[in-house]
Amino acid sequence: MASEGRPDLRVVLITAVLVLANLAMCIHRSSRIYLFQQSLCLQYYIETDAQKISPQWVVEETLCKIKPVQSTLSIIEGVDAFLQLLPADSVRTNTNNRISALYILASVGGSALGSILLSRHVFLLNWLGVFCGMVALVFNAWLPSQLGKSIKSPDLHLQDDQANKRDEIPRIILDSWRSSLNSITTIFRVPHPTSTVIWTFLLYSFATRVEMLNPQYISLTLSWSLATVHSLLAGNALLSAIILFALPTIRTIYLAPRMSDQQVDLLIVRTSLLLNAMGMAGFGISLPSPLFIAALFLYTSGTGFYDSLTTFGITSLPVNQTPADFLVRCGLVQILAGLVAAPFWSTVFSLCLRSDLLPTGLPFWISAGLFGWTIVLSRSLRGKESDIPLV
Repeated sequence: MASEGRPDLRVVLITAVLVLANLAMCIHRSSRIYLFQQSLCLQYYIETDAQKISPQWVVEETLCKIKPVQSTLSIIEGVDAFLQLLPADSVRTNTNNRISALYILASVGGSALGSILLSRHVFLLNWLGVFCGMVALVFNAWLPSQLGKSIKSPDLHLQDDQANKRDEIPRIILDSWRSSLNSITTIFRVPHPTSTVIWTFLLYSFATRVEMLNPQYISLTLSWSLATVHSLLAGNALLSAIILFALPTIRTIYLAPRMSDQQVDLLIVRTSLLLNAMGMAGFGISLPSPLFIAALFLYTSGTGFYDSLTTFGITSLPVNQTPADFLVRCGLVQILAGLVAAPFWSTVFSLCLRSDLLPTGLPFWISAGLFGWTIVLSRSLRGKESDIPLV
C-alpha cells in the first residue's frame, strides 16, 4: 500500500498511460481525417480539374465537401477505426469517475491541438501524437516492475520473495490465458443480472461507435473546416470531463442519502441512456447551428454510464462469478462491438452520402434507436432497496 499522503505509484502510472495514450490517439485522429481527405481530394481534382490544386499541392478544404470524396472518406475512416481499435473503453470501465474524467480531458487536449495546428501544421500535429505515444510506452514499460510491489518488505526475506515471484510469473500468465479463454467461450452464458449487464454493454458500445463519424458529419452539416470542428469537439469533451468530475459529489451529497448504491448506479445508467438517445436523435437532423450544437451537448451530457454500470455489475455478481471474469467479459463485448460497428457505421454513412434519398443523419437515428433498445433492456435490472429512510 502507498504511504499516507502519497499517491500509489501504480495508480499514477496507470493513469498516465491512459491519459497519454488517449491524447496520442486523439491527436492522430485529428490529423488522419484531414490527410485522408486531402489525399482523396487531390486524386479527384487531378482527374477532373487540376487548376483547383495550389502550387503547394493542396486543395482548398471547402472544395473537398463533395459526395465522391466524402463517401470514399467515410469508408476509409471505417477501415482506419477497425485497424486502430484499442480496448480503451474496456480499460475505462475498470477506473473511477475522476480517472475517466482525466482520460476524457486528454481528448480535450487532442481536439484543441487539432483545431490550432490542423490547417497549417498538420505534420507537427502528427509528431506531437507520436511523442505522446512514445511517452505512454515508457510509462507502460515501467508499470510491470511496480505491480505486486510492497513498500515494506522484510529484508531477511527479500531475496526469497523475489525468487518466488519469478517462479509465479509463468503460472500467473497461464492462469490469465485460461481465464480469458473461459470468458470468451462463455461470454453470454452467465445468469441474470450479469448477462443483462453484458448485453447492455454490447448494445451501448455499438451505438456509441457512431461517434467516429462526428468530425466528418459536423463538417458537412455546418460547412465548417475540420479545424473549427475540432474546436467544437474540444468543448464537447470538456463538458463530459466536467460532468464526470462532478458526479462523485452529486452522488455522495444528493443521491446516496436517498437510495442504495445499486439504485444510484441504475439511475445514472438510465439517465445517461435517455440523454444519449434524445441528443443523438436531434443530432441526426439538419438543424440550425445553435440547435445542432445543443443536441450534441445533450448527447454528451449523458456521461457516467460505463463506471456506474460496471459498479452495478460487480456488486450484483452471483456467487460463482468473480469481478475479474466480469471485467474480462465487459472488455471483450466492447471490443467485439467496436470491430463490427466501425465498418457498419462507415458503410451506412457512405451509402447516405452517395444516395439522394437517404438522409445523412440516418446513422445517428439508428444509434438513437439502439439507445432506446438499451433503455428497455436496462429496465430489467433491479437494485437492492436502501435501508436509509427518506428525509
